[in-house]
Amino acid sequence: MYLAMTMDGENLESNISQRFEECNYLLVVNTDDLSVNVIENKEDITAVKLAQNVIDFNCEGIITGVFSNLEAFDILADACITRYLGSGYSGMKTLDLMKKRELKLIKNINGTDQCDGNHHHSSNE
Repeated sequence: MYLAMTMDGENLESNISQRFEECNYLLVVNTDDLSVNVIENKEDITAVKLAQNVIDFNCEGIITGVFSNLEAFDILADACITRYLGSGYSGMKTLDLMKKRELKLIKNINGTDQCDGNHHHSSNE
């Protein structure tokens, strides 16, 4: 499985960024062998483009900090990318916490436990 991580540094020992949009690097991790693709978050990469990179790499989830950009959040939510809150931990620690199901899910842009919007409703509702 591929998992995206917004990071302060360019390896798994670095910390998860506090905010999705302010990460220095986007790491795409193959959780089977821990191989990593590194994308530097340069000035010309928007939050929307960063979210699109997660989709382009076929990631099933992302470990990040909070979101400020609603459009980027919606892009990930609409693509059914599971969003985990991991700021304050290293990349390796968050992988361990994710395996143990101890990472909080990011259900909405405000970071509360309420599911907002229509991202999780079927067309039959």
